[in-house]
Amino acid sequence: MLDLIIIGVGPYGISLAAHASAHGLTYKLLGYPMHFWKNQMPQEMFIRTNPISIGLSDPQTMYTLERFSEETGVEITTPLPRPVFVEYAFWFAAKTNVVFTQEYVTQLQPLNSNQDGYSVITENGQVYSAHNVIVATGLQHYAYIPEVFKGISSELVSHTFGYSSFSSFSGKKVAVIGSGQSAWEAAALLHLADSECELLYRREAPNYSVKAATGIELIELASTFYDLPLEKKQERWVQPAGSIASFLRPYVDGKIRETAHVSVELATTTANGKLYLKLTNGEHRIVDHVLTATGFRIDLDRVPFLDQQLLQRIQREDDGFAQFPLLDAHFQSSLQGLYFAGPLSSHTHGPAFRFIAGLNKACNSIIPEMSRLKSVV
Repeated sequence: MLDLIIIGVGPYGISLAAHASAHGLTYKLLGYPMHFWKNQMPQEMFIRTNPISIGLSDPQTMYTLERFSEETGVEITTPLPRPVFVEYAFWFAAKTNVVFTQEYVTQLQPLNSNQDGYSVITENGQVYSAHNVIVATGLQHYAYIPEVFKGISSELVSHTFGYSSFSSFSGKKVAVIGSGQSAWEAAALLHLADSECELLYRREAPNYSVKAATGIELIELASTFYDLPLEKKQERWVQPAGSIASFLRPYVDGKIRETAHVSVELATTTANGKLYLKLTNGEHRIVDHVLTATGFRIDLDRVPFLDQQLLQRIQREDDGFAQFPLLDAHFQSSLQGLYFAGPLSSHTHGPAFRFIAGLNKACNSIIPEMSRLKSVV
């Protein structure tokens, strides 16, 4: 039986595998490497965070973006193009001897009632067993589409998540709902794809960030959040309204119609297969498609591969946050050997874990403790 199964092969999964390998743990890293970054994000755009804060994690901090640039000749610019980060991640995996098992997990369940480990079943029918499992999946299960669009075909309404290109909207009239980074990015790319685009948002005006996002504050918060007093945690749990990276401004200002201080009150399908939108300001729109850039609602119950009996046994956070698992200082849930990293750990350990900023803290909290417990047994 393996020491560890890691579910999810983004920056968290790859970094956790690098640490596991360095500690001599046997593991399977399950999923398709950097799939979200390669195939479900627009490649023409950039990562808003300064490159100094988005490196992957290995125990000696050897395989940084700077070293990648030195060894490959790839220039590191600010903001960083997404394809460069993907290339860096595969370089990092090769340098740290990370081994991929390219299969999706379809079910995770306990081996037996004594909690002696876990088994996973993959899309190919393979079964793997391990003493420990880390769920390190990203945001793919949690895209939020407002209730006003409930029941409307995905041909007419979709979330910005999952699009690597907007070329299919060329020549079409598209409304983008939202006021944050992803809304502005989608609008910019729709314009470049020759779509007739309009931004609809509730704010009075766009909130462009005054300074570039360095990510350093989030990295520091990742190290301290768990031990903060409750009132300090509560301040951080209230997510501030998202800002827009200033590099997007030239792509949107003067190019794309914007209607501020509105939301969609009613959405219905027209007789000719378009979408009628009634806005809260009394105006209406008829469009070919609505793209909702309305964020994500993290919820443990929406993870499709978690066995229902397992879900019922995982202790949850309280005070209205039962959608999150309750974790200890080492990211372990109430079930021995079951860990969560990334977005599902972002209530217990703070907002840094919705982003790459939490990588180093998660790896250095989980893997050394797992190795220690193995040596004790």
